[in-house]
Amino acid sequence: MKLLVCAVGAACFFAIASAASEERIVDHYDELVFDESLTLGQTIEAALEKYPQSALIEAFENEAKALERRSASWIAGYPSIYLQWIDDKAFADRGAVEIQTGYQIPVWMWGQRAASKAVAERARQSAALFVRAIKHEVAGLVRDALWNLRLAENRYDLARRIYEVSKQLTAVVQRRVEVGDLARADLLLAESDELEKKTALVQAEAEVMHARQNYTNLTRLVRAPKHFEEVQSPLSTFDENHPAIAVANALIERAQAEVEFTRRSKQGNQPSILVGTQHERDTRREGYNNETNLVLQIPIGGDAYNAPFVAEAAIALTQRMADRDILYRQLEKALHEAIHNLQVDRTALTIAERRREIAESQLRMGRLAFETGEISLIDYLKIQATAQAAIRDAEQRAILLQRDIAVYNQVVGVTP
Repeated sequence: MKLLVCAVGAACFFAIASAASEERIVDHYDELVFDESLTLGQTIEAALEKYPQSALIEAFENEAKALERRSASWIAGYPSIYLQWIDDKAFADRGAVEIQTGYQIPVWMWGQRAASKAVAERARQSAALFVRAIKHEVAGLVRDALWNLRLAENRYDLARRIYEVSKQLTAVVQRRVEVGDLARADLLLAESDELEKKTALVQAEAEVMHARQNYTNLTRLVRAPKHFEEVQSPLSTFDENHPAIAVANALIERAQAEVEFTRRSKQGNQPSILVGTQHERDTRREGYNNETNLVLQIPIGGDAYNAPFVAEAAIALTQRMADRDILYRQLEKALHEAIHNLQVDRTALTIAERRREIAESQLRMGRLAFETGEISLIDYLKIQATAQAAIRDAEQRAILLQRDIAVYNQVVGVTP
């Protein structure tokens, strides 16, 4: 009987700790190494390099350089060569000929070049801020993936420990049935409980594999930081320095510059200067008169024709402003939820820790009562299930608090 008591005591949930078997139930396995030296910031940088939208960074930078080259140019469009030949061969055929040649150069309208420079400057600023914004976006995805992984790993660890307890309890019950201390029905009950715990373990193992695949799919890494807890930011709200808001404001400023540039441009009717020569004669007997040709072309009016282009640019500006307002509302909602979740987490964690203490006492008392025959196996299993649920809730609450701190930091614009 002492041997049985010791065996049941060894089967206590808290005595298993991390010594549970690492044997996998399902063959599918996604390898992931938890690296002590790998930091959260390094993980985000690695994920950013492979993030699909990071390809836009170079594209926006190239666009900004192209706009700067345009505004730095002294000409305002495509130069062209002008050539004109006129003769009277089809009519009088006296040999009259007129030849005009020239090089036509589009020039900037008044204020147009300055408006072009403003567009280039705003494009350069928005490209730089886009790098921050995309990194912050990736940081949020990495944070989410890591904490989902931590939760899944913790659930698996708990399920493994609970399953080990159930297996050891089944072995104890079987020995007690063999010596006639318990009925065979109790063995069937214990085996059924063990299978139930094994099913839960299979599901927890699958969730771990899904979480690992989600992490590796995002970061393209087979390593994960072992420690990635964060300290809550002292910021109480988000401001204009928030990466997403900063790039939204920069895009609005660029759209405003685009409206001004479009307003100062006469679409399809740019001013130009033509420098060339003119050669003419009246008859074949005469020689050519050689002259210099200078033509200045200045568009007048055309606001009605240009108005749709200005309106189109204004629509793009309005859309950017609407996007920023939507972003503000989303961040306000997310911040309220983050603050509330942290308050709930801290309160719930305090309650869960107390429940855990009670559950540990109930589990010890229930074990002793079962060993001495004061309660039946089914009553002991109920006590065990309730206690294990309380223990599981306490461990999960501690993780959820750390996760929600990371969520809060993400909302207020902190990038590791």
